[in-house]
Amino acid sequence: MKGIPIQPVTTLRRRSRHLLKEIPTDLVGVAGFVVVATVLLTVVDISSPVLRAAVGVPLLFLVPGYVTVSMLFPRAEPITDPELVESSFIAQQRELTDVERVALSFGLSMAILPLLGLVISITAAGFTESTVVGTVSGFALAGLGVATGRRLAVPAPDRYRIHLGRRIATVRSALFDTDSTLQLAVNIALAVSLLVAVTTVGYALAAPQDGEEYTSLQLLTETESGDLVAGGYPDEVEPGESIPLVIGVENQEQEAMNYTVVVQEERIEAGEVVDRTQLRVIDYSLSDGGVGYGERELTPTETPGDVRITVLVYTDEVPETPSTENAYRHAYFWTEITDGDGDGEP
Repeated sequence: MKGIPIQPVTTLRRRSRHLLKEIPTDLVGVAGFVVVATVLLTVVDISSPVLRAAVGVPLLFLVPGYVTVSMLFPRAEPITDPELVESSFIAQQRELTDVERVALSFGLSMAILPLLGLVISITAAGFTESTVVGTVSGFALAGLGVATGRRLAVPAPDRYRIHLGRRIATVRSALFDTDSTLQLAVNIALAVSLLVAVTTVGYALAAPQDGEEYTSLQLLTETESGDLVAGGYPDEVEPGESIPLVIGVENQEQEAMNYTVVVQEERIEAGEVVDRTQLRVIDYSLSDGGVGYGERELTPTETPGDVRITVLVYTDEVPETPSTENAYRHAYFWTEITDGDGDGEP
């Protein structure tokens, strides 16, 4: 066929190898890991704590710092030409070894995560697993784009590359190429100890902790400005007068929960409850992390005297005699029911 240039196979292979050398394989690998980790942690919802640690710990404590280091240090050798230093927006003026890059990656990740947390805190999304993973992944992918552009802008001979085969050979030589059996045993023990330490820390960070599961109960009142505060309960009420109260229940039990809230008036003598009057029963159905606020008007009995308004939370069936002893959560406040003459005297 005339007019169609046909390139030799050797030329195509040579160009393919050249193009492959141009691609920053470490950045492409990090980008692939970020995508896979995001899918596993937010879409697949893996339940194994070991697998979550293996994916989540590098994503949080290595990737943000490595991306930042790659943006700041795209060269294998620093710039020595003063004119290039002056013309560059961010000029790399020192060389980093692989060990220094890894150490900086961990350190910078620890510094970047609080900043990303500050970004999350000023949004309405809140600190959920999906929000944290999405924010870190978004930062990483955006940074990888910048790092790739800076890396490709550096002349090929000066560009930083990871020679994986050479690095593995160096590690293998350092561990096993020794004439001393004792030194070989020490090297292997150190490598195993490091692996166990990293795995243990990762598991501790990723595994769910018992202390994170709880239900919070709050008794709140509304101020004149409309804010809810824990306080402001009336010291005394007249017979038949209602008490405005907002009952807040927060579910942090790591699963959806159904709650039954019992509000009762208690009269106490010598530290013992001598009389109970049920004022309200309220049901809450909350998803994990959900908060429910129930605004209620409570009307105590008309018998004068000091009473305790007690709020009891149950996750199972409410017992025949609800009390602070058998409730899952409870809270209360005191008030006085006057005789209605306005001076609080009987």
